[in-house]
Amino acid sequence: MLQDLKFLALIVGFAAFAVSGPSFAQNPQGYVQEVSGNVTGQVGSGSALKVDKGQTLINNTTITTGPGSYVVLKFEDGTAVLLKENTSFQVQNYTYSAKAPENANAIFNLLRGGLRMITGLVTSRNRNALKVGTPLATIGIRGTEFIAELVNPLFIQVINGTVVATNSAGAVAFTAGQAAVVANSTTLANIIPLNQVPAGALQMPNYPLTAAPGPVPSGSVVGGGATGGVGAGTAVAIGVAVGAAILISTDNQSSTSHH
Repeated sequence: MLQDLKFLALIVGFAAFAVSGPSFAQNPQGYVQEVSGNVTGQVGSGSALKVDKGQTLINNTTITTGPGSYVVLKFEDGTAVLLKENTSFQVQNYTYSAKAPENANAIFNLLRGGLRMITGLVTSRNRNALKVGTPLATIGIRGTEFIAELVNPLFIQVINGTVVATNSAGAVAFTAGQAAVVANSTTLANIIPLNQVPAGALQMPNYPLTAAPGPVPSGSVVGGGATGGVGAGTAVAIGVAVGAAILISTDNQSSTSHH
């Protein structure tokens, strides 16, 4: 019995270190700037919950818009994303610090539907810092504004700057005023005239996007995700205290049993 309790103390200590890792708490670096209609959000495999204006975003969050709906997401570096109706978009990983812009990293995923994006400072020191993944190609953003719509195929239109579409067939770069189509994941992007884009594709809600950076306001987290919470040091301290208490208790019991 005493040995079991001592083993439990060790388990508690290890658990404290486990929960003190990076996934235990996140600081939001984005928020919902505008929302219209039926928009939901979920963190990981959690429940999809209604999205409200002013809510904050953490990594591994998926935003989904319903028919006749749209949402605007804003990030700390100034990057802004407008999602049109019937769209699913994932914030896979976003990291930005104004003190170390060279370490910035943004990985988004367009799962279905369409978006318009204008990039902020995230690519100011590393032009490859922001990518938008899709099932057909990864869109590399090099300080730009663009529209993308995944309707199988994938259509892309560059408004400003340069975009690179990469898949297993290779990479194709195109610039302001150009549009492209990616038929599948094994075919190169093909630059096409805008009049060859199907009606309705690349048509976005009329909402102005700006790339002005700024702090993320306080607010509840989209999808009910957790932020802050018990920090690493606190978690470890709790684990050590509980483990020590168990060990002291077992040692006292051991001493008593010997008398």
